[in-house]
This record gives sequence, C-alpha cells and structure tokens, in this order.
Amino acid sequence: MPIIKLDDSLLVAKGGERACYLYPTDDKKIIKILYTEGTHNNQNRLEYIYMNYLKRKKTDLSHITDCYGYIMTTLGKGLVYERVFDYDNKPSKSFRYMIAHKLIDEKEQNILLNELKQYLDKNKILFIDNSMTNIFYKKTSLNSAKLVIVDGLGAKRIGFKFYLYLYLPFYRNYKIKKQWQKLMWLYNKDITRIKNNTMPMHRL
Repeated sequence: MPIIKLDDSLLVAKGGERACYLYPTDDKKIIKILYTEGTHNNQNRLEYIYMNYLKRKKTDLSHITDCYGYIMTTLGKGLVYERVFDYDNKPSKSFRYMIAHKLIDEKEQNILLNELKQYLDKNKILFIDNSMTNIFYKKTSLNSAKLVIVDGLGAKRIGFKFYLYLYLPFYRNYKIKKQWQKLMWLYNKDITRIKNNTMPMHRL
C-alpha cells in the first residue's frame, strides 16, 4: 500500500497529542496522527481497540464517527476516521460552534442532548473526553439534525481502568453517568458565558 503524503495544507485541527488531517484523496475521511514525542497516552491505539470492541458487539454507531483502520503516512502511522457532513454535503460544524453563534435555540439544544444521552445510555458507550468541541451538529435534512461524537471515546489512556470499563457493567454504567454530568456542566458553563457575553470561546 502506498504511503499517504500529508502536509500542513491538509491540517484540520490539533489537540494535545494528535493532529487531524484531511485524507488527500477522499474528503469524506480524516486521518488522526500522533505528533507528540516521548510519553503519551497513545489515543490512536486506544480508540482502535475501543472501536473494534464496539463493532464486535454490533453496537449502533449512528451517533459516533466510524473508524476505518490504520494507514501509513509521511508523518507516521495514522488512524482513518469518517468525516462528518450535513445532508447537503457541507462539512458539519461543532455543537459548540452552533451554540456560540446562536444558530440553534435552547429548545433544540435540549432535544438533541437528550437524544444523545439516551443513545449513550442504551448502547453503553463511554464518552470520556467530553469536550464540547468533540460533538458535531450534523444536519440530516433541512429541518432535522443529530449530534455526532467525533473524538474522546473509550478512556483517557490504556490501563486497568479502561478494561474495567469494558468488562464490568456496573463500573461502565457509573462512568457513563459521571461523564454525562461533567458534559452538562461544561454545556451550562458555555451557555452562561454566551448569555453574559463573557470569556469568548476561541476553540470551536
């Protein structure tokens, strides 16, 4: 298989450990690359393990992006993921972007959040790094939408706790509930800042 050439012109976003690039020959996909040297949490390996775990269990993936596996790039080994698009083939925006720019009202926000909560609870999915920027607002038609998680699934690092999440239901359920409470705290914090026009959000 040929090595995929990546450069800064394809860079979409950069986090604490990984950079996200457009797939050069397929704009429906993105490539996540580890760029930190030395000690890191190896989020690519963790997500690959977790996504395979969900697929083996035939989990509904309708509110999370699909993972297509590893490829080699000029920047190292990368993990290929689905890129989120609206029904009209425009790239979806983050949920935080939509809120910050007041493009959806609070009623719709609450409906979408309740739908996402029910989805995570029903399918026992761990949304651990629950930053508001890790949730995208996907328009499924002119008058409908859903929330899609694009990052932060499984755990923060591979270790004993990660496998407890996978194989001990009561521990997994506790963590799902705890992380949802954290997400709602972050959401309400953003809503307050927007209403008060304080501390503008630069990461959208």
